[in-house]
Amino acid sequence: MQQIVIFGSTGSIGTSTLDVLRLHPDKYQIFALTG
Repeated sequence: MQQIVIFGSTGSIGTSTLDVLRLHPDKYQIFALTG
């Protein structure tokens, strides 16, 4: 499992990234998230 840090999760790229991470919960874990 890979831990991910996301800076700027409210923008279009951030929300798209979150969508991809939701599709693969077995591969990725959100370690830190900022708005």
